[in-house]
Amino acid sequence: MRIAHLSAEVSPFAKTGGLGDVVGALPAAQAELGHEVSVWMPLYRQARTEARRLGVQLTPVLDPFRLELGYESHEVGLMRGELPGSKVPVYFVVAERFFDRPAIYHADIHGQDDGAFRFAVFARAALESMRRLGLSAEVLHAHDWHAALVPMALAWDRPAERLFAGAVSIFTIHNLAFQGIYDKSEYLRLGLPHEMRGAAMWRDRLNLLKGAVLAANAVNTVSPSFAREIATAAGGFDLDAVFRYRGENLVGIVNGIDRRVWNPASDTLLPRRYDAHDLAPKAEARRALLTMAGMDADDPGFLIGLTGRLTEQKGFDLVFAALDDLLRDGIRFVFLGEGEPHLERALRELAERARRRCFGYVGFEDTLAHLIVAGCDAFLMPSRFEPCGLSQLYALAYGTPPIVRRVGGLKDTVVPFDGHDDAAATGFAFEAATGEALRTAVRLAHRTFKDRDLWRRIVAHGMAQDYSWERSARTYLDLYAWQLSERKE
Repeated sequence: MRIAHLSAEVSPFAKTGGLGDVVGALPAAQAELGHEVSVWMPLYRQARTEARRLGVQLTPVLDPFRLELGYESHEVGLMRGELPGSKVPVYFVVAERFFDRPAIYHADIHGQDDGAFRFAVFARAALESMRRLGLSAEVLHAHDWHAALVPMALAWDRPAERLFAGAVSIFTIHNLAFQGIYDKSEYLRLGLPHEMRGAAMWRDRLNLLKGAVLAANAVNTVSPSFAREIATAAGGFDLDAVFRYRGENLVGIVNGIDRRVWNPASDTLLPRRYDAHDLAPKAEARRALLTMAGMDADDPGFLIGLTGRLTEQKGFDLVFAALDDLLRDGIRFVFLGEGEPHLERALRELAERARRRCFGYVGFEDTLAHLIVAGCDAFLMPSRFEPCGLSQLYALAYGTPPIVRRVGGLKDTVVPFDGHDDAAATGFAFEAATGEALRTAVRLAHRTFKDRDLWRRIVAHGMAQDYSWERSARTYLDLYAWQLSERKE
């Protein structure tokens, strides 16, 4: 198959979270399975800098051309590089007015959020570049609201572009909390037919994600449970009726992890590498982590790690509500993250108050992230909602059983130990979004940790799971094939 991925973020060139990780790994996995894959993204200032740092040469592939969009005209260009470690081409849309900014998601020179139009320029320029280059993709895979115009253009443009006459569009929702909501007047700048205007509106506002959900041949989220949750009033972020309307064409596919980066058997950021057959070197990661955190490295007591955005969505407030009781139980904690100012303050105050029992690093540091996943005994993810989650997959691969709230992708990827049956258990879980429920689950994990044989079985079950990108890539290929066959009928 000929597949084109379009995204605002692609690791390692530009990312703020899981979206970039996915689009940096999934295309390479599909290419390794024998498919013709390309990636399309804006040429941000950061992307240019990162390409230079990585030694990725960016080559112009089209002369600059005028892009007519709505009632405006802009000069755009196209450059080509490759995903590091692969032969997958990455096409960068050049439009300095929109993408040469201090950050990926940055206001214009007037301080206004012009996201609807700047990403419309990206999508339209990508499609026009494909036309000019004759790159006739069979599958156009758009990621999150920034690329939403792609499925809308394919479905609604008149006349339909011949190059894409037999193509299908797939729209993946990575973060439903961000929908691309703008004033309804912005629709005029997208170049779409007036008669389709209503399909892109919601609550009298332009909602780009909603438009893509209706226009795409198929829509997916990044876990089956999250796909079910968003079709309910409680989990649909006000779009549950739209998701229910898509019926069987709304599916969930769990993300994978990049084993080139997250693999204890080859991880150069660890003191020593290890695998499921030889876990002894894991103790060296634990010792290094405790020493760095200013804790007693000889204390065999339970050690829990947490990394990620310090937000209420990620449930860090639930942790802080239960922490004093858990510290009194003799459990120690290592935190890494940044986010909401009041949670950053709470973490700093906690780390100061409970020195040698609780360590908090506000910010992000890659080596520390790897050391926490490898060196801790368990990994805590108490998210209020979680489309997929990657950290619990890293923890499973590193032999660090996750303790999670049973939502979204966490529910799909962690088999909880109930205190009795360990036949398939890979971690621990709780249901309610309360400090009390979290505390109960952590205490069960603490008690289980003291039974070394039982704990080793849970660790072994987790490390045996296959959450590789090859597995996810094959599932996406099945989705593409299904939609292409539907298109032909």
